[in-house]
Amino acid sequence: MHCKSIKLRDFRNIESAELEFSPGVNVFFGSNAQGKTSAVEGIYLFARGKSFRTQKDSEIIRFGCDYCSAQSVFNDGRRDHTMRIAYSRDGRRLCKKNGVDIKKLSEMIGCFRAVIFCPSHLSLVKDGPAVRRSFIDAAISQIEPSYVSCLQKYNNILTQRNALIKNAYNDRKTFDDTVEYWSQALSKEAQIISEKRSRYVELLSGYANGFIEDMTQGKEKLTLVYNRKKSEEEYMQELMSNHEREIKYGSTLYGIHKDDVEIELCGHMARSYASQGQQRTIALALKLSEGEISKKICGSYPVFLLDDVLSELDKNRREYVLSGIGERQTFITSCNTEDFSNIKDISAFKTENGRFKKCISI
Repeated sequence: MHCKSIKLRDFRNIESAELEFSPGVNVFFGSNAQGKTSAVEGIYLFARGKSFRTQKDSEIIRFGCDYCSAQSVFNDGRRDHTMRIAYSRDGRRLCKKNGVDIKKLSEMIGCFRAVIFCPSHLSLVKDGPAVRRSFIDAAISQIEPSYVSCLQKYNNILTQRNALIKNAYNDRKTFDDTVEYWSQALSKEAQIISEKRSRYVELLSGYANGFIEDMTQGKEKLTLVYNRKKSEEEYMQELMSNHEREIKYGSTLYGIHKDDVEIELCGHMARSYASQGQQRTIALALKLSEGEISKKICGSYPVFLLDDVLSELDKNRREYVLSGIGERQTFITSCNTEDFSNIKDISAFKTENGRFKKCISI
């Protein structure tokens, strides 16, 4: 899997750019706020159909413009594909693959696979459960696109059940008459999602522990556990046994939207006991493992996008990342070029004011 080229129009601070990439290492370098991250963001759009920086599509449209677009040519190991995405300020989104309209997000995800690693991911360990759930869900979605539909269905049912709970004080009869139906529907989707998450976390744990042992010369061991996997009947029992408590708090208190991934380092909870350096090592191991699982399931490495993370890692971790690039296509943003002096065949782009100049040497 590699991205061959990209065209961006009125995207963030980029008025217009057409870039061709190496199947190896590609570096965007320059000062802050010049467009380096925007270029990586444009590439990532084709993996998830949305930005990794914002939930609002309108925020990626250049100031003063009505719409923006991104077009990519990528090879999935079998043939080249062309994909185009456009967003308008009124909320419309257009997506085409090889000239054919894509109506659903689930039809797009998985066509182009990418692992994004940015500074916010360094908080995967210490931040709350929602961050880890989001990481797991995004990773599974790319290797199993139908998972997106499962999540969407679950969230739609959850919205309906939450509305029912919030209205229970005013209309208890409707709540009593319909809560079993919505609980049953939620339990069914919860079991499917929890099984998929549990299988993925088991794989992730094995790969991540291998990276941790490698980075620490065998001194540390990592274990990941998705400890909330339940059967449909168990979810149903929770949802039907706590109505008064849920009405009191005004929302659904049980289900996969409350789950977490426990991370243990050397038998201790990493969130509480790991040092900042250890937490960053774990985050790095998780993102590298995401790529390994993608290769195992899909047969080839995804594209790796490293956005401004090298400056956040110490010298040993930077060298570890760069030494393992190998057969992966990698995009790196950086304010300096010193880290890349020992890497051959780099495609480098000097970035300034939303413009990109390809350099012969870095």
